[in-house]
Amino acid sequence: MKFFGLTAGFKLTKDRIIASTSVVSIIALCCFSGLGISALLDADAQAAVARHEQEVSEMLESSDSSDTDTSSDSSDGSEDTTPSSESAAVTSSDTSETSGSDPSTSDQSQPSDQTSESTSASTSATATSETTTQTTIGESTHNAIVYATRVINLRTGPGTSYESIRQLSRGDRIDVIAVTTNGWYKTIRGNYVCAQYTQAEPINTPSPTPKPATPTPKPATPTPKPTQQTTSGGGGGSGNMELVGNFRVTFYIPVNGTRTASGSTATMGRTVAANKNDFPFGTVIYVENDPLGGDGYYTVEDRGVGTGVIDIFVDGMGDVPGYGTTTRKVYIVR
Repeated sequence: MKFFGLTAGFKLTKDRIIASTSVVSIIALCCFSGLGISALLDADAQAAVARHEQEVSEMLESSDSSDTDTSSDSSDGSEDTTPSSESAAVTSSDTSETSGSDPSTSDQSQPSDQTSESTSASTSATATSETTTQTTIGESTHNAIVYATRVINLRTGPGTSYESIRQLSRGDRIDVIAVTTNGWYKTIRGNYVCAQYTQAEPINTPSPTPKPATPTPKPATPTPKPTQQTTSGGGGGSGNMELVGNFRVTFYIPVNGTRTASGSTATMGRTVAANKNDFPFGTVIYVENDPLGGDGYYTVEDRGVGTGVIDIFVDGMGDVPGYGTTTRKVYIVR
């Protein structure tokens, strides 16, 4: 069997080559176009998913911040609200006006609004009450010198609710610069004492009875003896005192806490630092004409100074006398 004309039907010609090439180019272009469109659709889908996730994240953050603000507002309201008659009246008035203004709007959002307004009104009333209480205590200039008639507390403010710095003994001198309307004296250092426990006249304290001198044979070569003095009264102690000598007096404030080298807590009016060659820890000394205006009795509880120096502890630079350093006679209390 022979196929006549078969080869003639598949004969390549220029027109057939051009047509085939065109068909292949069109098919390739369609494939590339499909791939590009698919990539664009995927990119749009991913961008939409990212935008959705960002919106959800922003909504969650906004919800968390609003919850935090609401809880802090509620905490502030609960801490600042006090059982005063003024705050209760304001709260009642605000609640009744809110509930009576528009009955149709009494939905679930009303209680939180009323609570917020009541808390704000109560806080304002409490602040006003505290401000009124603080401003009712006035001061007027009153320069005087008074003396304590008993053991009294030296406080940071004009009232028994203020912190007690230390105690003054009966007969201690107090330099006054002002008097308050509630009966307290302001001292020259800015502290306060109750005026009713003071008087303008000095208080006579009993003088120690001198002991009769016992005659002793004089040695061939006289030996100098340390000066001794017997004292009683004052807030720091009493007994025989032996003069050590003249010491330079300085002052120091807490830098790394109030823990002393001896392990005790430094206290103004009690703690001094001295060289170990002058005084051991625990030695009670008397500083003549106390620079801090106290009774003059101190305890050696700290170190860090040279010989011949007494370093007095103070709470702050405002407690240091204007002259800074001075020289005083120092005695050991036996």
